[in-house]
Amino acid sequence: MTENMVLAPPEALELAKHLDEWAKWRQTVDRATADLDWNQFIEKSREKAEWEAGLATEIAHWESLHAIQLALTDNLAGVTHGGHTRQ
Repeated sequence: MTENMVLAPPEALELAKHLDEWAKWRQTVDRATADLDWNQFIEKSREKAEWEAGLATEIAHWESLHAIQLALTDNLAGVTHGGHTRQ
């Protein structure tokens, strides 16, 4: 990503300052990943991302199970109540 970067020294210095400010902000904004050591921050961020991805998968599974539950409830209600289903 950086091999094709061509900036004049003043622009490079300005960009470096902004990126330093961003890095310091990014490293402290989220309590779950905050760390002044960049490598620790990255590791915590990766762990959080993996956990959140796993949680998203788990929630999708819960939604599927709930949809099955509702479908079964509707089908059973229709059978036990003369074909009427919930609205």
